[in-house]
Amino acid sequence: MKKHLVFVYGTLRKGGSNAHFLQNAKCIEHGCYTEGQLYDTGLGYPALVPEKDKWVTGELYEVSTCELEQLDELEDFVENRADNLYDRVRIKVNTTNVIEEAFVYVMRIKKSHYVSIVENDWLKYLNK
Repeated sequence: MKKHLVFVYGTLRKGGSNAHFLQNAKCIEHGCYTEGQLYDTGLGYPALVPEKDKWVTGELYEVSTCELEQLDELEDFVENRADNLYDRVRIKVNTTNVIEEAFVYVMRIKKSHYVSIVENDWLKYLNK
């Protein structure tokens, strides 16, 4: 069975409203980082926009192809569709010991009403 690495930064993180989607996935690391900026969409979930020299906190999971397909459905991602809200792309994730390559869902278009999350950590932002 093929496995995929996925970096999650919002509602899919442990303690997040959609964490149950990863209940059977293997957590590689809870405190890891990728480059980007997080935004509050105002809709109960964040958006990650790639940006150099800023670091987003998240978690790295190993998922099956079936679990990846479920995440695609949750994020309303369809490969090669022009009007996806999120794109699933490969990024570099800094873990404690190594740099891994993983999938992440990034926002296609940052809307003007999105609020920048200064701490770049969705769970800290929600609990402040």
